Amino acid sequence: MNVMISNLPGDVTEEEIEEILKEHGVPVSGLTLNNEGDADRVTAVVELDTDHAGAKALASMVNGKFWKGRTLSAQAMVVFTGKGLNE
Repeated sequence: MNVMISNLPGDVTEEEIEEILKEHGVPVSGLTLNNEGDADRVTAVVELDTDHAGAKALASMVNGKFWKGRTLSAQAMVVFTGKGLNE
């Protein structure tokens, strides 16, 4: 599952994001930072080895957290794979 964290400052690093998540005991399997369109607002997509419930729990812990002068927004991403259709 993936969690998207937004409203990150433009100078954020992957290591800093991993530290935030480590505070909550979450092992990160992948991380992508994106600042397309606005260099001052970065979005992170965090890949986790967990189910949807685990991703939602993490998003709830991070959502609304005040960090580096910003209030973070986080949500579990629902990915539709199409599996199971037309079988």
